[in-house]
Amino acid sequence: MGRLTEIAHAKLNLALDVGDVRPDGYHEIHSIMQSLELGDIIVLEDRPAGIALECRTGDPMKQGALHFVGSNVESMPPSDGRNLAWQAAERLMQATGVHSGLQITIRKAIPLSAGLAGGSADAAAVLRGLNSLWNLGLTCEELAAIGKEIGADIPFCLLEGTAEVSGIGEIVKSVTPPPPWPIILLKQPVTVSTAACYAGYDRLSQPVRVDVNRMLKALDDQDLGRVAKCLANSLEAVTLSQFPELLHWKTIMEEAGCLGVLMSGSGPTLFGLARDLDHGQRIFTKLSNILKQERQGPLPNLYFTRLWSNGVCQTEKRRRYG
Repeated sequence: MGRLTEIAHAKLNLALDVGDVRPDGYHEIHSIMQSLELGDIIVLEDRPAGIALECRTGDPMKQGALHFVGSNVESMPPSDGRNLAWQAAERLMQATGVHSGLQITIRKAIPLSAGLAGGSADAAAVLRGLNSLWNLGLTCEELAAIGKEIGADIPFCLLEGTAEVSGIGEIVKSVTPPPPWPIILLKQPVTVSTAACYAGYDRLSQPVRVDVNRMLKALDDQDLGRVAKCLANSLEAVTLSQFPELLHWKTIMEEAGCLGVLMSGSGPTLFGLARDLDHGQRIFTKLSNILKQERQGPLPNLYFTRLWSNGVCQTEKRRRYG
């Protein structure tokens, strides 16, 4: 029986500019997306017939986190056709005419509804893995054409690494990757609707525009300080206004020593850069102590991980953590 393991890496938006609404209802974006070492484990196995999917709670410390405190994944995604990983398998079967039975097992370490593209990353990992498991021989571009019909972040999650992304997310170009700089993630136990966030952005009297080219230049120069200063997200003000506690924690992360703090995607996850592992460890310890002192209700998830830039849509390459 065939079996294959893939890693679905979480993503950040180092810079995100949101443009006008297109006739199809989507917004034009211009973004620098970046993969993280933190990721979900996707196991694909042959079965007699049909698709079956199981989601299990993973272990962040074994799935790319250097340190972690919190409640882990607050809830599990659906284990049926609503799951993007299931949809990816179905669309691939339809596109190729292959209808083999498939068992998908997902060990979740990426928090849900976090702005980290966990669902899209899982779907992309399924496309990559099945392309190899079933010897389909599809190119990354062909897989992306299937994936973009499911989710706008899937083309990037197929490529992984560091990329300039435009259109509605379907135009992906690899750019100069940064070193594996340490990063702190803080995910509050709140849920942000991406659709509502974009709707709120459309209602702004003065939409926030971001010069993504500044981030491209900073990355090209491998200048951590400038990268930190160029962190920007058109959607951040919308979500921070809806959840004032996020602004509170953004300030705390800055005061704890993060070189720059930004919300990823539509949120609510905040991330901050660190100079090196020692600096990141000190920040993580400070924030962990503050979280415990200020705890009211569910404890937010706090991760210490690193940027990951080795992705090139290598469908024959097996990932770590398997």
